[in-house]
Amino acid sequence: MRAYAEGLVLALIAIFAIWGAWQVPAASPGDTWAGIVPFSAAVALLFLSGLMLAGAARQTTGGASHAQDNSAALQIIGLFIIALIYQQSFRWFGYLLPTAIVAPLVLYFFGVRSRIGLAVSVILCPLIFHLIFFVLLGVYPPYGEVFDPLSWFQG
Repeated sequence: MRAYAEGLVLALIAIFAIWGAWQVPAASPGDTWAGIVPFSAAVALLFLSGLMLAGAARQTTGGASHAQDNSAALQIIGLFIIALIYQQSFRWFGYLLPTAIVAPLVLYFFGVRSRIGLAVSVILCPLIFHLIFFVLLGVYPPYGEVFDPLSWFQG
């Protein structure tokens, strides 16, 4: 069951990624389409999900691990829902606030139980990701339509 859930979630992510890559505007004549890398990665994810689903079909599951597989499947589906909400919240709240909320939640899902560690992740994760993507790589940060704390910091 867990292998099926992982394969299905990866397939859903790949389908959303393919759809997202198609939203990239067409290139000017003579230029390379900016969506080629995301589209290629999404197709590769879809292929990998097919391999995962094929492998899951060949596996035989024992009765003792059935409850554990259901629990893992629920966690995977929960993380997928969190990822979708996180991605959609960029439109309304920009980058910083959703990342500060989701970082400790996801770390908790992955077994981090230290309250201090979770509290530090509220500050460090948005800061580190901001430095990597928006400062070092020069990507433009998404600004929120409803409320964006990044506008406070940039003036």
